[in-house]
Amino acid sequence: MTPPHAVQFYNDDVFLIDTVSAFITAGLKENGAIIVIATAQHREELRNTLQAANNSSIAYIDADELLSAFMVDGWPNETRFISTVGPLLQRAALKGPVRIFSEMAAVLWAEGKTRAAIRLEELGNELASQHAFSLLCAYPMSSFPDQKNNLSFLQVCRAHTHVHPAQ
Repeated sequence: MTPPHAVQFYNDDVFLIDTVSAFITAGLKENGAIIVIATAQHREELRNTLQAANNSSIAYIDADELLSAFMVDGWPNETRFISTVGPLLQRAALKGPVRIFSEMAAVLWAEGKTRAAIRLEELGNELASQHAFSLLCAYPMSSFPDQKNNLSFLQVCRAHTHVHPAQ
């Protein structure tokens, strides 16, 4: 069975933080390992929301810093991606079931690198064939001003096993 690779669209940060907090809390209840790859603002908001949780099971990683480890000329380099993200997953898996929240593709999307964002989503799916983890991505709806007729919005949806609409 393919591990879940869900996408959550959102209109405001409060909704996003509530949704991601629930995703993380469910993983902690499974005695899992959590990897949060997010913007500085969202990492801080999640830390504040989850301060009572077992923070030793949560690794917070800056999305821009991790992207810089495998992006080459504005494009995700597959070899670098696997050699960067693979070991993170392997270490986390030693602690239990792995859940990842990632905003990396959304960061690329916001920079206008939509094709690179889609490729990164595909690389996530390829990595899921080698490692067991649940992945939750998130995109602000402001990134898709005309989502009903937007091919790229549909591509983002197709890159995920589960699509959760904005509130």
